[in-house]
Amino acid sequence: MKKTILILAVLAFAGNVSGQGSDVKTLNLDFGFKVTVGNEDDFDPFKAYLYFKLERNNAVIYEDSSLTEYQFDNKLFPIILQTGDNRFELLFEINDRPNKNYLRRLFVDNDKLTGQDKLPTFEAKPADINNDGIKEYAGYWDYSEVWGENWSVTDYNPILYYSVTKTGLKLDSLLTEQRNTIIYGQFHGFSFSEKIEMPVSVQEKFEQELKIIRQAGDCGSGPQ
Repeated sequence: MKKTILILAVLAFAGNVSGQGSDVKTLNLDFGFKVTVGNEDDFDPFKAYLYFKLERNNAVIYEDSSLTEYQFDNKLFPIILQTGDNRFELLFEINDRPNKNYLRRLFVDNDKLTGQDKLPTFEAKPADINNDGIKEYAGYWDYSEVWGENWSVTDYNPILYYSVTKTGLKLDSLLTEQRNTIIYGQFHGFSFSEKIEMPVSVQEKFEQELKIIRQAGDCGSGPQ
């Protein structure tokens, strides 16, 4: 039976890569993956890298030298999930300043890139939020703002929940709907929207939900 193996990669940069410049570093991940990063930007207290290369078994799987900034200071990331026989999902944090950071998810099958997409950065380690025996990650897309008379209005900013399954991370639409209904009174969809105006009082419930997620991630369980 196939098993999903979840690995929080150990962030240990191992020296410079010859011929690639003084700021190029390597990161050795589980399952034989290796990341090479370079063109460092120092934003003190964190650093980001404009050059990124993912390899395994001496094969280059993915290489990016665009203006995308890869960031490694958060111990939650990168994340590797084994989703089948020689199949994996790898998630790397992208610095999207001044917007909120996001995750770039790479799908790898037999050491070849088969796809990629974006996910929100997660708030904590996966935990069984709704006590159904399945662990979930949770995160949201953007920072909220307030406006209006006496700063009484804010945006609709749903928290999204992703189940850790045997075939990778899957959006748990039912849990997402249930938890955001608690925050906003009703569910308005999976996307951030400033056009859906909410009373600023919802921010208190939003922060309460984030606290539940972080506490559950620390202890590995969900709210009782």
